[in-house]
Amino acid sequence: MWTRMQTLMLREWMQHGRGWIILMTILPAIFLVALPFGSVDLPEAMTSKVPLALVALCVWVTMLTVATVSWLASAFQLPGLARRDQQDRSIEFWLSLPASHSESIAALLLMHAVLVPMVALVVGAAIGLVLVLPAMMLKVGGLAALMSVPWAQVLLLTAVLLLRLLPGVLLAVLWAAPLMLALMAASAWLKRWGVPAVLGVTLIGGGLLRKVYGITWPTDLLAHYVQQAKLALVAQPQALQQMAPGQDKLQALLQSGDLVAWVMSDLGVALQALLSWQFALGLAVSAAMFGLLVLRRRLN
Repeated sequence: MWTRMQTLMLREWMQHGRGWIILMTILPAIFLVALPFGSVDLPEAMTSKVPLALVALCVWVTMLTVATVSWLASAFQLPGLARRDQQDRSIEFWLSLPASHSESIAALLLMHAVLVPMVALVVGAAIGLVLVLPAMMLKVGGLAALMSVPWAQVLLLTAVLLLRLLPGVLLAVLWAAPLMLALMAASAWLKRWGVPAVLGVTLIGGGLLRKVYGITWPTDLLAHYVQQAKLALVAQPQALQQMAPGQDKLQALLQSGDLVAWVMSDLGVALQALLSWQFALGLAVSAAMFGLLVLRRRLN
């Protein structure tokens, strides 16, 4: 089974790999091209020794920007991919292979919804460390600023953040799965009308129920899933805000291990949120939508 999944995932890479690479590199490339023509003003005292918080933020912003753009592009593609094999008339070929319908759909979801955002986080961190941060330091303070960067601490801070965000991506996808799979199933069955139908029922229908009949639970439930998807990435943002500012405080947190402790605690809070009836309901809805996708593929 795993060999078949690898083959199906390789198919996704062969079809979309170039686009993913472009998405992960286009914004940093534009920034690097525009950097020589802009100006960055820092206090004179910072040009010879740039604060740790500032250099870490430079890497983090690059990482999160690359990951966000990649995830949004993949999420935008997902509904259309539900009927891709029918549109390009390759369904007969893929049905001839020894792979089940569920494996084909699972490989598509795994690549686009989970692995691409995870890889984008790592790629964004690497671009920030290797290209964006050195270019920024050379711009603001020349070689002296670049030589003053505490690389070991920046690497450690970036690794700690990745330690929290990588599993958070999977948790966020699980919370968002009911809506994503509903859009895909609707697109598979209703074609171009699928996405408008789901969005119309969800947003317009939910709004009418709230305003006209006072029924709020559908929109409240949808808002809960959206909120939990955000908290899956950072479950205790207020604690992070209190810990993050200040160079000395960051260094102290790294030396004491409190930042790693926060990561484990925050991830634990995100995992505890899975023990709820809302998450169980979301899994049931996701399984039903996945079943509709498999059924639609079998009928082709």
